[in-house]
Amino acid sequence: MSDTMSSPSIIDEICDAALKVAPKVPWLVDPLTPGRGKAFLLQHILRNRLFSAVIRPSWVSRCPDLAVVRKTIGQMREELVYDDVIAQPHTTLLWQMGRNVGLTDAQMNTVKPVPLVEVALSVWEHIARTRHWIAGWLATSVDEFIITAMPGRHNFQAEAWKRTFGLNDEQVFFFSYHTKADDDHAGRRVWEPIARHLTNEKDRQDVLDAMGLALMAVKLFYQGVCELGDQIDQRR
Repeated sequence: MSDTMSSPSIIDEICDAALKVAPKVPWLVDPLTPGRGKAFLLQHILRNRLFSAVIRPSWVSRCPDLAVVRKTIGQMREELVYDDVIAQPHTTLLWQMGRNVGLTDAQMNTVKPVPLVEVALSVWEHIARTRHWIAGWLATSVDEFIITAMPGRHNFQAEAWKRTFGLNDEQVFFFSYHTKADDDHAGRRVWEPIARHLTNEKDRQDVLDAMGLALMAVKLFYQGVCELGDQIDQRR
């Protein structure tokens, strides 16, 4: 194995690419409006479900690293089934967060993806099914890295939701807890196995190319959220 392939530089390159995109995502950096907040929760409900039930299993089934497989299955369990720390799945927190900002269970249970979100979900699924398994891993975790590693203020921080919706600490627990959980799901430490498994230039380039597509999908996802949110704000 070459020094280039085994060094952490590939991980640094992945992280740097993600953090360069983050400030260019309006939903993250523009002032959070009530409409954009509600739109995010509605579209994230879909993304959260598809990531854990459909898209992550697509690359996990091809992953040769048992430690990564076990960790990811544990993450999917926490999202949809049960998190031992809080004695409930993360979806329960997500639905309660929606209620806290004025969404109804009927809205959350029947939500459909807006076109740009549907495109983003299709891109992530395509990567997970057809590209190197590491590309699938990155596609389904890069957003978690962005919201935990992005410097400065942004709209995945609990304080933004407290300001916009007049909520207290208990009512924004979804964001304060999820930020801690996401730090265990993505980032330089979590992605360390990548350096061991990328053993040739072809695979390395395939992963970097797919990472570019995944980040493009991140921008599309949040653009769709913004457009839906602006429509909600206009109806208020």
